[in-house]
Amino acid sequence: MNQNLLQPDSAPRARLLEQRVVDWLAPAFGMTGGHLVPDSTLANLTALWAARDVAGARRVVASAVAHVSIAKSARILGMPLVEVPVDAAQRLRSDLLPADLSDAVVVLTAGTTATGSIDPLDAASTAVWRHVDAAWAGPLRLSSHAAVLDGIEHADSIALSAHKWLYQPKESALVMFADAAKAHESLSFGGSYLGAANIGLLGSHGAAALPLAATLLAWGRAGLAARIDAEMALAGRLADRVRAEPELQLWAEPVAGVVVWRPHAGDAVQVRDRLSDAWVSTAVVDGQTWFRSVAANPLADPDHVVDAVLAALG
Repeated sequence: MNQNLLQPDSAPRARLLEQRVVDWLAPAFGMTGGHLVPDSTLANLTALWAARDVAGARRVVASAVAHVSIAKSARILGMPLVEVPVDAAQRLRSDLLPADLSDAVVVLTAGTTATGSIDPLDAASTAVWRHVDAAWAGPLRLSSHAAVLDGIEHADSIALSAHKWLYQPKESALVMFADAAKAHESLSFGGSYLGAANIGLLGSHGAAALPLAATLLAWGRAGLAARIDAEMALAGRLADRVRAEPELQLWAEPVAGVVVWRPHAGDAVQVRDRLSDAWVSTAVVDGQTWFRSVAANPLADPDHVVDAVLAALG
């Protein structure tokens, strides 16, 4: 119960379990391997660190709505951040990327925080390194909606949060690489007291892969896909209901299970404050506050949510 994966003698099964989990997931994304980290912020930081040390990246280029962890990582690594405008669908405008990307790691987002938007994943082919922050939408690659992530297999690295659509405890994520051996070599630190290389930002860690392995073994690929597909359908049902109500407006069709909507009239924040148990948070998109409903709870009821909002409108 107190395993240390840097000491193979004390954690032989735990090390094997983590390797098996990574080996099971990585091929779906075109990656050769990687390792577990506590969250996708650390996954993004690790990937950009590898981009700097393996490929010589000196700048980080990302959309203006990339996750805050990208700006944090750039600052920690001492790399300038170039923000690229987004289009009306909150996707990075590849036509506005810098002409010369020979010293840049370009971050493409698969599932933005506010709207679930997916950048064009085939963009920036001339970048010295391409990283995809797939913290939210990544597991769609394991579902019937895999095609929305076409192009992700050409990335050099990918961040994936397991606590979202892989249904894990909060502190569970992966960073994966197209050339995991080279990336891990650049991120590897030894120590005379260690039984294995210390790869990445963490020191020792325990059997973090255990609940994820148990989930994958219990559900299998088909069971996991069925759950993700069901939640995508849930988002679609909510979007349909919003579209049918004259008092409500839908921001756009959801592409990754995030439904963005609001009342036509009234203050969305005040309406939200009058709700309870209603599967609604808020997000600011283009300077306007919208409701944000994320399909990550299989027990959510779209009709209950919409009825609660309509009642709050009075």
